[in-house]
Amino acid sequence: MDRDRKVEEGFIERFSKTYNWAYIDFLAILIGVAGGAGAIAFRNVIELIHDIFFSGIYHQGGIPTYSVVLFPIIGGLIVGPIVCILAPEAKGHGVPQIIESLQVSGGQIRKRVGFLLILSSAVIIGSGGSAGREGPIAQIGASFGSLIGQIFKLGSRDLKLLTVCGVAAGIAGTFNAPMGGAIFSMEVVARRFSPFDSVPILMSAVVGAAVAAALTAPAPAFFNPEFVFSNTDLALCFILGPIFGAIAFSWVRVFYLIEDSFEALRIPKMAKPALGGTVAGISGYYLFGYGIMGVGYDGITRIFEMPFDTSSFPSSFDVMIFLIALGLVKILATAFTVGSGGSGGIFAPSLYIGFMFGVAFGLFVATVLPELDIANPTVYGLLGMAALFAGAARAPLTCIVMIPEMASSYSRLPPIIIACVLSYATAQILMKGMSIYSLKLMRKGIFIDQPQPVLRGIAVGEAMHRDIATVAPDMTLRELRDLMFLRNHTGFPVVEDGRLVGIITFDDLRKVPIAEQDKTLVGDLAVKEVITIRPDQSTKYAMDLMYQNKIGRLPVVSGADPKKLLGIITRTDVIGAYETTEQR
Repeated sequence: MDRDRKVEEGFIERFSKTYNWAYIDFLAILIGVAGGAGAIAFRNVIELIHDIFFSGIYHQGGIPTYSVVLFPIIGGLIVGPIVCILAPEAKGHGVPQIIESLQVSGGQIRKRVGFLLILSSAVIIGSGGSAGREGPIAQIGASFGSLIGQIFKLGSRDLKLLTVCGVAAGIAGTFNAPMGGAIFSMEVVARRFSPFDSVPILMSAVVGAAVAAALTAPAPAFFNPEFVFSNTDLALCFILGPIFGAIAFSWVRVFYLIEDSFEALRIPKMAKPALGGTVAGISGYYLFGYGIMGVGYDGITRIFEMPFDTSSFPSSFDVMIFLIALGLVKILATAFTVGSGGSGGIFAPSLYIGFMFGVAFGLFVATVLPELDIANPTVYGLLGMAALFAGAARAPLTCIVMIPEMASSYSRLPPIIIACVLSYATAQILMKGMSIYSLKLMRKGIFIDQPQPVLRGIAVGEAMHRDIATVAPDMTLRELRDLMFLRNHTGFPVVEDGRLVGIITFDDLRKVPIAEQDKTLVGDLAVKEVITIRPDQSTKYAMDLMYQNKIGRLPVVSGADPKKLLGIITRTDVIGAYETTEQR
């Protein structure tokens, strides 16, 4: 009897698991359909908005009018209210927000995020902002996956899995790269490979790519002539890889330097995307047709089709300088567009930057060392694409698979593998194991890489500022505003008779009309219930507090006297302490 019961229970358990797998796979197919269709819909919306902005702007001879400069600014003005009021999740480059939803919310994404992402990202890219489609479409696909999981009331683990399936479907559909989409979703978003998870993820990616191909004619993302790689070309990849790892590190540092500058800028948040669009507008006008505005694939194709004369050093040198300039301008245009709060990805801009530097590398070698007889310089552009993103995003497998898929050519796998692995290794050394995505999360207090145990070992007292400016409760708001501009600070502790009585920030100040700031005192507006921390507590705990309460600074008080102010600690202080510790 007991034996029969055990057999029955074992059968039920196996049947339940099989049923669950089949159920998840069925939902993965639905998500693939939604993700593939969403990718095409997103692309069509971008094209529609682009046509609205750019139709009829050309003078005779194909020269654009000066109105081109204004388009990304107008796009930023439209998107500002969306990312500040309706859906803050739509701000930025998308992928970190998906990882955050998996790490913090169990894969739960608000239902309206998908629609608002399509709108905000399409406006930024369609109006000429320098950004890519991959971040938004990954987030749109994740929203579809999360929505389906919530409709069918799945548990946390399955909901996370379907969210990742949505990412795979969206990426595969938008780039016609099913394997690349699947690996991107596992390597970058889920950050793990599992035999159980890989089946539904692959199904979503394949279905997403198939649906996208059925709705539009599939074609390579860019022109890709075939060339044969020699052993010399393979050897040069051992030089190219580390160089592009260093370039990836520089690209990430510049991106966050500009984003931090916008965070500290004391202007209305809704106006920041418009200000960020000025760089794309101005540079896009003077370099019109070279891919500075928008995704950038048109600029890549233009360089692919350009004939190169490597027999004359002066002319080759001029082209090299121009290509490097294009890469540098794209870095700035993208950092300003996305770092200011606009919606858009960094994958396509990274490919553009890597391509321009890669072609410049190939052109330099072909001109200076003609006896090496290397492949066409544009082929090194493909290697640069893969190497740069592999280093910046900590995603070598994604680049090894996706770049050949996007170019419809697998003949260059050996050099791409060498370039990606060496770039990845170099960037990881320089970035201390971080990526352009995990750095964004770390600044919000979410740790998915090495910093978490490191920060647990750094006390707040080691990272905080002790020499701090404070304000009195009887100071007027006008005096406070002047002090903020003078000190370049956006928040101050409020101290009376040596005791901490509150804290006030620029966001608090903005609530009071300028005409009334002469008559309003700091003490009337300051937040009295202050969240504080002690100097003996860890910087990891400080970042957790800042993330949970959506604040950027914490007053540090004495453990013996909670009203005695010892200093202040900000997110920037914590990141600086982490970097200093890692360099020792």
